[in-house]
Amino acid sequence: MFKTTDIEPASGVDLGPISLSVLVLDLGDEPPDGWAAFFSSRGVEIILDDVDRPSVSRDDARRLFAESRAAEARRQEAMRRAEQAAIEVDQRFRASIWRGLPADHMPPGAAPAAVMLASDRDAQPKRQSPLEEALSNRGDELIFHSYTEDESA
Repeated sequence: MFKTTDIEPASGVDLGPISLSVLVLDLGDEPPDGWAAFFSSRGVEIILDDVDRPSVSRDDARRLFAESRAAEARRQEAMRRAEQAAIEVDQRFRASIWRGLPADHMPPGAAPAAVMLASDRDAQPKRQSPLEEALSNRGDELIFHSYTEDESA
Protein backbone atom coordinates (compact mmCIF):
# COMPACT_ATOMS: atom_id res chain seq x y z
CA MET A 1 0.00 0.00 0.00
CA PHE A 2 2.70 2.48 1.04
CA LYS A 3 6.05 2.49 -0.62
CA THR A 4 9.06 3.28 1.50
CA THR A 5 12.04 4.72 -0.22
CA ASP A 6 15.07 6.49 1.06
CA ILE A 7 14.69 10.19 0.59
CA GLU A 8 17.92 11.99 0.05
CA PRO A 9 17.95 15.76 0.40
CA ALA A 10 18.98 17.78 -2.58
CA SER A 11 22.60 18.75 -2.42
CA GLY A 12 23.23 22.12 -0.89
CA VAL A 13 19.93 22.19 1.05
CA ASP A 14 20.39 22.86 4.76
CA LEU A 15 17.83 20.87 6.75
CA GLY A 16 18.72 22.68 9.94
CA PRO A 17 19.37 21.41 13.45
CA ILE A 18 17.44 18.64 15.20
CA SER A 19 15.37 19.62 18.21
CA LEU A 20 16.47 18.10 21.54
CA SER A 21 12.91 17.02 22.29
CA VAL A 22 12.97 14.79 19.20
CA LEU A 23 16.55 13.64 19.71
CA VAL A 24 15.93 12.65 23.33
CA LEU A 25 12.98 10.47 22.27
CA ASP A 26 15.23 8.58 19.87
CA LEU A 27 18.20 8.25 22.23
CA GLY A 28 16.18 6.53 24.98
CA ASP A 29 16.31 6.85 28.74
CA GLU A 30 17.84 9.89 30.34
CA PRO A 31 21.41 9.37 31.57
CA PRO A 32 21.97 9.50 35.36
CA ASP A 33 23.78 12.85 35.10
CA GLY A 34 21.11 14.41 32.89
CA TRP A 35 21.09 15.35 29.24
CA ALA A 36 23.11 18.56 29.64
CA ALA A 37 26.07 16.67 31.18
CA PHE A 38 25.68 13.90 28.59
CA PHE A 39 25.89 16.32 25.67
CA SER A 40 28.72 18.38 27.15
CA SER A 41 30.80 15.25 27.89
CA ARG A 42 30.58 14.35 24.18
CA GLY A 43 31.37 17.84 22.95
CA VAL A 44 27.89 18.41 21.56
CA GLU A 45 26.96 22.08 21.37
CA ILE A 46 23.34 22.94 22.13
CA ILE A 47 22.08 25.64 19.80
CA LEU A 48 18.71 27.28 19.22
CA ASP A 49 16.81 26.50 16.03
CA ASP A 50 14.69 28.92 14.02
CA VAL A 51 11.82 28.79 16.56
CA ASP A 52 14.16 29.12 19.59
CA ARG A 53 14.05 25.47 20.67
CA PRO A 54 17.21 23.84 22.07
CA SER A 55 18.71 21.75 19.26
CA VAL A 56 21.87 20.06 18.03
CA SER A 57 23.45 19.99 14.60
CA ARG A 58 22.71 17.08 12.29
CA ASP A 59 26.35 15.95 12.34
CA ASP A 60 26.29 15.76 16.16
CA ALA A 61 22.97 13.89 16.02
CA ARG A 62 24.42 11.36 13.54
CA ARG A 63 27.40 10.84 15.83
CA LEU A 64 25.12 10.38 18.87
CA PHE A 65 22.96 7.88 17.00
CA ALA A 66 26.06 5.93 15.93
CA GLU A 67 27.27 5.85 19.56
CA SER A 68 23.82 4.71 20.67
CA ARG A 69 23.77 1.90 18.10
CA ALA A 70 27.28 0.79 19.13
CA ALA A 71 26.32 0.82 22.83
CA GLU A 72 23.20 -1.21 22.06
CA ALA A 73 25.27 -3.74 20.10
CA ARG A 74 27.70 -4.07 23.04
CA ARG A 75 24.78 -4.51 25.45
CA GLN A 76 23.22 -7.19 23.22
CA GLU A 77 26.56 -9.02 22.98
CA ALA A 78 27.01 -8.93 26.76
CA MET A 79 23.48 -10.27 27.21
CA ARG A 80 24.16 -13.03 24.68
CA ARG A 81 27.36 -14.06 26.51
CA ALA A 82 25.58 -14.01 29.88
CA GLU A 83 22.74 -16.13 28.47
CA GLN A 84 25.23 -18.60 27.01
CA ALA A 85 27.05 -18.84 30.36
CA ALA A 86 23.73 -19.41 32.15
CA ILE A 87 22.84 -22.17 29.68
CA GLU A 88 26.20 -23.88 30.25
CA VAL A 89 25.79 -23.67 34.05
CA ASP A 90 22.28 -25.10 33.77
CA GLN A 91 23.49 -27.94 31.55
CA ARG A 92 26.25 -28.83 34.05
CA PHE A 93 23.71 -28.70 36.89
CA ARG A 94 21.24 -30.92 35.04
CA ALA A 95 24.01 -33.39 34.20
CA SER A 96 24.86 -33.68 37.90
CA ILE A 97 21.30 -34.56 38.95
CA TRP A 98 20.91 -38.21 39.84
CA ARG A 99 18.46 -39.83 37.46
CA GLY A 100 17.62 -42.83 39.61
CA LEU A 101 17.98 -46.48 38.74
CA PRO A 102 16.88 -48.03 35.47
CA ALA A 103 13.94 -50.41 35.73
CA ASP A 104 16.06 -53.42 34.75
CA HIS A 105 18.14 -52.96 37.93
CA MET A 106 15.08 -53.49 40.13
CA PRO A 107 14.81 -56.98 41.60
CA PRO A 108 11.36 -58.52 41.24
CA GLY A 109 9.07 -57.79 44.18
CA ALA A 110 11.32 -55.10 45.71
CA ALA A 111 10.03 -51.64 46.43
CA PRO A 112 11.69 -49.09 44.10
CA ALA A 113 12.37 -46.67 46.98
CA ALA A 114 14.17 -49.37 48.98
CA VAL A 115 16.35 -50.33 46.00
CA MET A 116 17.22 -46.67 45.35
CA LEU A 117 18.14 -46.07 49.00
CA ALA A 118 20.31 -49.17 49.05
CA SER A 119 21.99 -48.08 45.83
CA ASP A 120 22.60 -44.62 47.25
CA ARG A 121 24.22 -46.13 50.37
CA ASP A 122 26.41 -48.33 48.19
CA ALA A 123 27.64 -45.28 46.26
CA GLN A 124 28.75 -43.41 49.40
CA PRO A 125 32.45 -43.58 50.32
CA LYS A 126 33.19 -46.15 52.95
CA ARG A 127 35.58 -45.83 55.87
CA GLN A 128 38.76 -47.81 55.52
CA SER A 129 39.67 -50.39 58.09
CA PRO A 130 42.75 -49.58 60.22
CA LEU A 131 44.72 -52.20 58.27
CA GLU A 132 43.73 -50.73 54.86
CA GLU A 133 44.54 -47.27 56.14
CA ALA A 134 47.94 -48.37 57.48
CA LEU A 135 48.79 -50.11 54.21
CA SER A 136 47.77 -47.07 52.11
CA ASN A 137 49.75 -44.71 54.37
CA ARG A 138 53.05 -43.49 52.96
CA GLY A 139 54.79 -44.05 56.26
CA ASP A 140 55.37 -40.43 57.21
CA GLU A 141 51.85 -39.95 58.60
CA LEU A 142 50.08 -41.27 61.63
CA ILE A 143 46.30 -40.94 61.96
CA PHE A 144 44.72 -41.14 65.40
CA HIS A 145 41.14 -42.43 65.69
CA SER A 146 39.46 -41.89 69.02
CA TYR A 147 37.14 -44.59 70.36
CA THR A 148 34.97 -42.05 72.17
CA GLU A 149 32.52 -39.63 70.58
CA ASP A 150 33.37 -36.89 73.11
CA GLU A 151 36.12 -34.63 71.78
CA SER A 152 37.10 -33.35 75.25
CA ALA A 153 37.96 -36.81 76.64
